[in-house]
Order: sequence, then C-alpha cells, then structure tokens
Amino acid sequence: MFRSVVFGLLLSVWLCAPLQAQETGEDFAVEVDKAKIMRLPRTASAVIVGNPAIADATVHDGRLLLITGKIFGGTNIIALDARGNVIVERDIQVRAPKMAAITYYRGGQQRSFTCAGTCEPTPSIGDDKDHFNTLLRQQKSKSEQGKDAALSD
Repeated sequence: MFRSVVFGLLLSVWLCAPLQAQETGEDFAVEVDKAKIMRLPRTASAVIVGNPAIADATVHDGRLLLITGKIFGGTNIIALDARGNVIVERDIQVRAPKMAAITYYRGGQQRSFTCAGTCEPTPSIGDDKDHFNTLLRQQKSKSEQGKDAALSD
C-alpha cells in the first residue's frame, strides 16, 4: 500500500511537471516599431501582454508569437495552453532602435529626427504636440495611399 501511494505521488509530480511555466532569467528585448519572433515549446491558445501600450503579441501559429515594440518600457507576456496552464511567462523590454537619432530642443519644444544618410522627422514621445500630430497625419495619409494603390491593382 505504501509503495502504491509513493508511486502515485511520484507519477502525479512527473505528469504535472510539464505544466509548470517555462521561465528564463533573461529578458526578451525588442526595439520600438520592430517585431521579433518568440518560439514556444508547445501550442498556446491564449496570450496576455501585461501592458499592451508598450508591446503587442500576435499568435502566428500555436507555437510562434510575433512581439512588436510600441513604446519604450517594460512589460510581461504570458502564454497559456488550452487548459489554462502557463507555457511561458517572460519579461519584455522595449528599447530604442539601433539607429542614429537626433532630438532637437528649441525653447520648451522637442522634435525628433532619425538619421540614415539624411535626417528625417520622426514622431517620438515627448515631441511638440503639433509637430507630433502633423507627422502622424502625414504617415497615416501615406499608408492609406499605399493601401489604395495595392487594392486597385
């Protein structure tokens, strides 16, 4: 009887071990406005991002996540299987892009530029509100023109 109880306990520990969260000591880093792949050890049915304003996660297939950096900062991501068990729980760090950038200050106003050969205005957190909104409207208009052109082909 004692052997049966011990065997039962060992079997239950062994069967439950794969259901534990896969945690690593290292952060998952992605740059602002870029995407990075996160591979999962098994199929996920739900993915939760702690602060969706900082990063976004899209399930490409059950075992492949696309993590997109939105703004600088840190958050976490949790992937669950169909039974609600944690597959992965990791910290996400969204960092500045690895490119030349200039921040121009004039009076109390800030404007940001990204430089690769020439410097182009880039909307960035902390920029002058009017400048920021103008750039966003221009980017949206350009994106819509591209979509319209693609649909008319």
